[in-house]
Amino acid sequence: MNTSAIYQRKAWNALSQDEAKVILQHLTDTQLPGFMITAFESFSKFNQHSFTAVLRYNNSEFVFVPGDTVTLGQDQWIMSGKNEENILAYFEGNREHANTYILEHLSPVRTVTIGPMVVERRMQETGYFPVAINDERLIADSYFAKAMDELRKSPNERYCYTVNGSYRLEKNGNNIKAFLYDAASYEELITAISDSGFRLPTEDEWEYLCGGGSRSMYPWGNEIDYQQKYHHFGVGKDGDYFLDTPNQFGLVIANNPYHYEVMMDSEWFLKGGDGGCTICGGGGLDMGYFSVATYYRDTNIFDEEMDFKAEITGDYTFTRRMKRLQ
Repeated sequence: MNTSAIYQRKAWNALSQDEAKVILQHLTDTQLPGFMITAFESFSKFNQHSFTAVLRYNNSEFVFVPGDTVTLGQDQWIMSGKNEENILAYFEGNREHANTYILEHLSPVRTVTIGPMVVERRMQETGYFPVAINDERLIADSYFAKAMDELRKSPNERYCYTVNGSYRLEKNGNNIKAFLYDAASYEELITAISDSGFRLPTEDEWEYLCGGGSRSMYPWGNEIDYQQKYHHFGVGKDGDYFLDTPNQFGLVIANNPYHYEVMMDSEWFLKGGDGGCTICGGGGLDMGYFSVATYYRDTNIFDEEMDFKAEITGDYTFTRRMKRLQ
């Protein structure tokens, strides 16, 4: 079965669901050992849609994403409305200064061809791994007994206690889970991912997965939607956070300015946020969420003092595994 052309988005979206199901099952059987289709689903968001397979590999969910030739990047400030007003206010009305800052933090316009792939639906944390609550490495820590006492006494159903660079304890009801931290460099992380048979996205692939080739600043348009509920802010509607719901490919991506996703084979090796720097620096929702714009680049990742690549793992960096398809 020659399906290479069918894996391209325009042709893929023209298929009936029954035709797509047959192709997805064949793809799984021939190219994805260890993967199992658990559902076929349609996803629609940001005026784009996709019919796909949800696959399980071990304990993680993946989706099939068709390929496409798309234009990525931005070379102009196209925010609008109140969002634009609030950003100008942040720069004290200096449009030239604001424009320079915005353009310096956007990837350049280019046309690229993205191949079909299967992609992990949610990003995975880096550095932490689960251990038994009575692990001797935890008990030996002088803060451990105090941390456990604090968790047990807390009236909150959900509670997290982190000792940076050492371990984390998570309470969910009466259940407490423990995680130890094991630091890794960028090279070590990429090697471990590659040795497991996966890879991470390139910057081009990530921007496609985020915006689907849309030409707006954000995946959803050119300004913040103040009626939606965003992370860390008590504004918007009740219910799920707007960016915690799947996008047009079935992925939860670019949903939090505190989160970076790790890239490979790309100069810009972190995407999807700025580690919360702008929000913590008083940027508010408008400037803080500029970092979840589809084409945002954080120039601080090259800071020599921060030396991100020496220890890429931690509370702010995440991975999203993928496999390219033939």
